[in-house]
Amino acid sequence: MDDGFKEALKRRVASEERFSAFIDGAAFYIALERPCARCGDFRKRTRDRSCYRCHLNRGGENFERMKAGIAPVAKRSKEGHLDLLERKRREREGEHLERSFGNLVAKRWPTGRLEVTFPDGYNQADMAQLQQWELLNAMEEFPLLADVLTWAGWTLPYRG
Repeated sequence: MDDGFKEALKRRVASEERFSAFIDGAAFYIALERPCARCGDFRKRTRDRSCYRCHLNRGGENFERMKAGIAPVAKRSKEGHLDLLERKRREREGEHLERSFGNLVAKRWPTGRLEVTFPDGYNQADMAQLQQWELLNAMEEFPLLADVLTWAGWTLPYRG
C-alpha cells in the first residue's frame, strides 16, 4: 500500500487499534475503552465497530452472511408474523381465557402471556418475567399456583 494513501486513510480513522487491524487484515480489534453494552466483550469488528462476540453468537447459519455484510435471514415466516400480529390485536381487544384456582385468578392471553391475580390483590401481569427463585417462592406460598401453571401449559420448575 502506498505510504501517502496509508497516512491519508489513517487520519480518517479515529481508533489506532482499528486502523492497525484494518491494515493487518484482522476481523476484529480490542477496544478496552468501549466494552459491549450487551455482553461486555472488548472485541470489535474491524468492518463496522460492532461487537464481535455478539456477531458470533447470532447463529452459525447467519455468520457467513454477516461476514459478507448481508443482513441475517428472517427468523419468522410471513404467515408467522401475520399470526403474531393477529394474536396481539386480539390481546389489545381484551380476549383471554380466565379461570379461578381457589383464591388465585389466572388469565391466559392469545400471545401466551400468563397473568395471575393473587389473594392480596397483587397482579403479576406476566409470570414469564419472574426469576426462577421468585416463581419458586410464590409456589411455596401459594400451592395452587402449580395448578395455574399446569393449566397454562407450563412445565413446572424443579423444587429441590
